[in-house]
Amino acid sequence: MNLQIPKRRRRAWGLAAAAVALATGGIVLSTTPGPASAVPAVVAPSAQPTPASGSPRAALRGPRVDGFFAFTEGAALADGARSLYAELRLTGEEGGVARRAPVSLAVVLDHSGSMSGDKIVQARESIVSLLARMHDDDRLAVIVYDHEAQVLQPLASVRELRETLPARVRAVTADGGTNIPAGLDLGARALATAPGDHVRRLVLVSDGQDGSGEALPSIATRIASRASERVTTSSLGIGVDYDERFLSTVADSGRGNYAFLSDGAQLDPFLRQELDQASSTVADDVVAEIDLPAGAMLRHAHGAVASIEGTRVRLPLGTLFAGERRKVVLELAAPMGAVGSLASTAVRVRYVTVEDGTARAIDGGTASVRAVASASEVDASRDVELHADALATAIDAQQVAAISAWQEGRRDEALRMTDAHLQELQRANTAAPSPAYAARIDALRRDRSSFEQTEARSGAGRSYSLSRGAARRASAEAF
Repeated sequence: MNLQIPKRRRRAWGLAAAAVALATGGIVLSTTPGPASAVPAVVAPSAQPTPASGSPRAALRGPRVDGFFAFTEGAALADGARSLYAELRLTGEEGGVARRAPVSLAVVLDHSGSMSGDKIVQARESIVSLLARMHDDDRLAVIVYDHEAQVLQPLASVRELRETLPARVRAVTADGGTNIPAGLDLGARALATAPGDHVRRLVLVSDGQDGSGEALPSIATRIASRASERVTTSSLGIGVDYDERFLSTVADSGRGNYAFLSDGAQLDPFLRQELDQASSTVADDVVAEIDLPAGAMLRHAHGAVASIEGTRVRLPLGTLFAGERRKVVLELAAPMGAVGSLASTAVRVRYVTVEDGTARAIDGGTASVRAVASASEVDASRDVELHADALATAIDAQQVAAISAWQEGRRDEALRMTDAHLQELQRANTAAPSPAYAARIDALRRDRSSFEQTEARSGAGRSYSLSRGAARRASAEAF
């Protein structure tokens, strides 16, 4: 099966690959992959070097949430700009939750002409099956859209819908165009009536291209605004004809799941996952705030859509469900001072515990990198497994360019880039073997085989690239 549903949630690349670039000596941020657009900001001038103390790791422990922020190396060469990796890792507490979180869920279903046949039948039955699994105190809304959007079922308690909704869902037919933002807007409007203690989630289902004519950044901005109001938006692409960039951006902006399904029969497990995750949510509106070392540059953030607020990097992560393991990999450049000085980063995490609605804040203190005189000291300071995961994640993101080249008919260029990425990972794996390297090496070998043997524009080629994109996104976000 070509079902790619990440164990964690979210982002292949975010908010139309939004990027923030700052003046020299400031911060440059771009989510990866994707083109950058520049927005100026201001960064405080460099401070005096910090005395040599501190740790490369900052612990993050609070009610229902545990984790850390860490540099993958505790040392960097002195007197110059140095490349650094860091990871943020958070885990939702598994067990001990007093009650199941009640859920308000809106399903936004494409019933355009391209959904005709088995796909619409399977989608209808998946919604009926979802209703059967929900609790009486949950709430469900169903929105259908073609060239316009309609409310098939306003948000109502599942107890009231069990007898009447299945027949109305099964009467939905496929016809017309595809106006995705109209469906999203109606779904969000339905969730606005959800009780305050409910976990709110919107699930978009589509098999085609948006025909509304509205610019994607405008759509993404509205979705991101709703996410800030604790409405999670997930998206599901069925078949090989949908717009991957559009649906992945919807999920990134909405801090939700994105998945590729080869056919409609795989919709049922996706909706089951959405319900299970929502009902086991332990933390909502999770936001990490990271104050970078003075003069540092954030080159890329893998696993989150980052933004800059003054000197602070803000990473909105959405929800954490029980047992979820979430990560963000940061690629940094930081100016290192004299031997013995530190480049220090402050980190904190804010969230709301779902069981009691209490706003929480974890102050993790600082994580620091020490300036040293020799490369051997840098090597000795390395957290081997953490560094391997960060490097492998970064190279996997770079491989997007190779897949794009293949899709555009530049097969030889795609093979050259893939070989370069393979060689880099193989060298790293020889020096310090790691499962993180091995998994990415296998993925790159599959890429190479597909580039050589499959026509990119064929159904098989399109299926491979969509499946690979969903898998890459999942591996960038989970540990």
